Amino acid sequence: MAKHAYPLTKLAELLQGSAQGEDVTITGVGTVDDAKAGQITFIEKAVMLPAGESSGASALIVPPSATTERKPIIITEDPRLAFNRVLQIFAPEPKCYIGVHPTAVIEDGVTIGEHVSVGAYAFIGQNTILGDNTMILPLAYIGHEVTIGNGTTVHPQVYVGERVIIGSNCIIHAGSAIGADGFGFAPTPQGHYKIPQIGTVIIEDDVEIGANTTVDRATVNATRIGAGTKIDDSVHVAHNVTIGKNCLLCGEVGIAGSTTIGNNVTMGGQVGVNDHVKICDNVVLGGKCGVISDIDEPGVYSGFPAIKHSSAMRAEASLRKLPDLLKQFRALQARMHELEQRLGEHSE
Repeated sequence: MAKHAYPLTKLAELLQGSAQGEDVTITGVGTVDDAKAGQITFIEKAVMLPAGESSGASALIVPPSATTERKPIIITEDPRLAFNRVLQIFAPEPKCYIGVHPTAVIEDGVTIGEHVSVGAYAFIGQNTILGDNTMILPLAYIGHEVTIGNGTTVHPQVYVGERVIIGSNCIIHAGSAIGADGFGFAPTPQGHYKIPQIGTVIIEDDVEIGANTTVDRATVNATRIGAGTKIDDSVHVAHNVTIGKNCLLCGEVGIAGSTTIGNNVTMGGQVGVNDHVKICDNVVLGGKCGVISDIDEPGVYSGFPAIKHSSAMRAEASLRKLPDLLKQFRALQARMHELEQRLGEHSE
């Protein structure tokens, strides 16, 4: 028997869906392309149903518009969300050490809530507060006077600087630095003078921060990440930045200092944002675009500098015609030169 095995009817119950067909036993998950016997996959739209029916999966998760008698199915209103729940069922989070590991360093004045895990060789600085069900995994560094809310997970080799505030149900992935110094220097005849960065970082509830991402502390006040925002790996959020709620920042985004970003903003990979820029709510920035000035109208933007996506596509289409236009221009130049020579001969 597989480590995790569920009759289809039981799985449907867990997903709050409706099972139809043979009550097969499901032992794992797979994609439409590579699913094997015993596994379940999902069909998001009815147009994808033939691919699911011909797959190796033993059962499908489908929307109400895509029912079939060729395979056992679970009908749900949102198959993608249901499949995400199946992934959690078949690959639950590994159990961690509950309590404070003997090798962890806990300094004076630390407040630890109930059911907290502090892993091997983790460091917790003075007067820090760890909420209930918080997990500090091995080798994490939590500075002094940090506050971490309930149910938050800090992965190995994360750095959380002094006085940082992290809300509840957050995830900070491995190698991230939260609260490192902002990049502040004043040029002087003797060289670049470091400006002290005495502010903090505030991360609100339900935020996820990817591996090797950096969120710099503010010079005086706070760099802030709004509730529900999800940040990918290798992103840089500079000092004094404010990011709104439910934003999505993809890999290698760079946001320069003192920028303000509204709610529900999506940034594709490698987007760059200039300092002191303001971006309004409900903006989508295409990959690699560069924002050099304020955006005050919702919509989709791309290009460098970033403009409305429709305009950027027209500009790109025009740009690709330049080689042909240049050939035509040179032909016209040659024709004009020929006509000028003929006119000169007649005038003589």
